[in-house]
Amino acid sequence: MLTRRTILGATPAAIASTAGPAYADADIVAESLALLDTRTHLRTGGSGDSAVADHVRATLRRHNYRVSAQRLEAPSFEARRAHLGWDGGEVAIEPQAPVRATNSAGIRAPLRLWRDATDTAHVSGAIVVALLPPGRHSQLLAEPSRSIVTQIASAGAAAIVLITDGPTGETILLNAPINPSDAPNVPIAVLGPKPGADAIAAARAGGDGVFVMEGELRRVRSANIWGTLDRGAPYVVVSTPRTAWTPAVAERGPGFAAFNALAAWAPAALPGHNLLFVSTTAHEYDNAGSHDFFERHAPAPDRVALWLHLGAGFAARDFHEVGRFALAPLPSPDAQRFLLGSDALVPMLRETFAGQAGLECAYPTSAGAGGELNEVLARGYAPAFGLFAAHRYHHVAQDRLDKTDPRWIHAAIDALKTSILRALN
Repeated sequence: MLTRRTILGATPAAIASTAGPAYADADIVAESLALLDTRTHLRTGGSGDSAVADHVRATLRRHNYRVSAQRLEAPSFEARRAHLGWDGGEVAIEPQAPVRATNSAGIRAPLRLWRDATDTAHVSGAIVVALLPPGRHSQLLAEPSRSIVTQIASAGAAAIVLITDGPTGETILLNAPINPSDAPNVPIAVLGPKPGADAIAAARAGGDGVFVMEGELRRVRSANIWGTLDRGAPYVVVSTPRTAWTPAVAERGPGFAAFNALAAWAPAALPGHNLLFVSTTAHEYDNAGSHDFFERHAPAPDRVALWLHLGAGFAARDFHEVGRFALAPLPSPDAQRFLLGSDALVPMLRETFAGQAGLECAYPTSAGAGGELNEVLARGYAPAFGLFAAHRYHHVAQDRLDKTDPRWIHAAIDALKTSILRALN
């Protein structure tokens, strides 16, 4: 069982000296992380999504928000068999959304290795094992994945296995469009270079292979959930995505915990503002839930005094990279994390986040942003600010409790509270 002492890693004296709101935040953060760590995944419409959604509703109601929901449907694929086989070997593969399933026999075709554009001439009719360059990959239709997949599909490949060469070597699942017509019409799977080492060798050697991605394609239901407190004043909006391919404890956990802590703090701390806290679904489908919320339910920009977006992984663990796919955990947060704000907020944000590696160097949003924060800015909400990152275990099944630390989340929450108050004054 997780306790305050084990979660915080603190001494009894340090815990005893913690008082007031910060102590309440400790309970909120511990509870939030523990909930995610018990889940197999947080995929849209699944049991993890439902559990987190129920928690969001309960949190908002506990603090007297009026809770609303916006339902949407998303695709889901339950695989019965998903593997790549060759003479003398086989490996499990992860179906990549939007999934284009095969029948039970699968696709039998020559195996070909794609390393760069010079290999494109040899992929027609083949099962292509394509090597992505090293990187913290997260999206099917972001570069370089977009260009590689489009090139191989246009050359007539029968199926594609993307080798997602990330820092861990494990398989990285990629966000994708919710509409299948927005992606190439070819079956795609993903596979990390560690579990996929034999498949890469088999493709390099040539010969024939079989690609099977058999299962049930269906539609599932989920919902954007938000709470409002109406005081007849401009809004302060706090948004965070709820869903993910994996348990996503370090990906979703910091945003989920900060969302819950700020929702408890804001009613008393911000009495002169309307409050809107929104938890969006279908993040892994290129932010589909956020799009729907903006189109139908978000207040107009001229009614919003401040928008804060809590994105992915902003309090994830750092690691020494001590060899090819060899990581040694560090007792510090990954500095490859970003804080962006409306240009006028940047000097203040650099002060309030001083000493928090990576976040202390706030960037102006005029230089561009990513993810849902980019959606906020593109629709004219200002002032606005947000945090996001793609940590080393981003979209990897091993993203569990040990990939974050509540102390870093607490530091971010404290800075967020100060930043909100200063931005509104």
